[in-house]
Amino acid sequence: MTDSLLLLVFALAGPIPAAHEIHVQPWPDGFTAVFFGPSPGKGGEFAGSLSLNGSSSEVPVAGTALQSGERVAITFKMKYRDVPDDWANRFRIDDFDYRLHGKVAGSDIDWSGRKRWDEVETDKSQSTTSADFIKLGSIELTEFSLLQSAAKAVVRVTNPLSFSLKLASTSYRLLANGREVGSGSTKGMVLHASQETILELPIEVDHAELLSAAGSAIRSGGDVESRLKGTLVIRLPGGDISVPLDLAGKFSLFK
Repeated sequence: MTDSLLLLVFALAGPIPAAHEIHVQPWPDGFTAVFFGPSPGKGGEFAGSLSLNGSSSEVPVAGTALQSGERVAITFKMKYRDVPDDWANRFRIDDFDYRLHGKVAGSDIDWSGRKRWDEVETDKSQSTTSADFIKLGSIELTEFSLLQSAAKAVVRVTNPLSFSLKLASTSYRLLANGREVGSGSTKGMVLHASQETILELPIEVDHAELLSAAGSAIRSGGDVESRLKGTLVIRLPGGDISVPLDLAGKFSLFK
């Protein structure tokens, strides 16, 4: 989920000079951003604000400015909980605008620009993944007999933002021992602000496929290795964001 969340929260406001670069390093509660641009003369402490996509909501940011030749790299951290909902309302799928302004060693910095999302360099060497925000609670058979079966998955989704998000839809497949045995979908849920939301996802099971996939577990009474794969779709005014779902677990046929 992390790249999709960055799309949501780092939708940064006018045409960008070619010298500007933006690097992002996500972490569980937020992200570190590095803006590269022309040096004001020397480095030092940076204090200013960031606004996104022309929003009047400016977030105070503070960090360091490291000079290298005629360029300076301004680094600061931001927590997801500090992101204004107006930034999400102005989100665009393909690109983003930003304005970063403030002072470095008494000199003014006022950078604005536009970039495509694929032009932003994201350091994934230590980045968070969707596992930090989406966790499998359980996969349970709600019905199992010689003739039919049904199941549900309990998924825990954490929304780190200070405003709720609309989960427009989910679609998913259940695999047992590597074999697809069921699928399902839902619509119209809410991911509540700054908390974990529990999703109960019903699964329509192909009974014959389940029996074939879980043959050894039926004989031994053991657990079945499972995987839930699919997509969560978050709806924003500027477009939908698809978040991949890929969760591993186990379930029992006889509990």
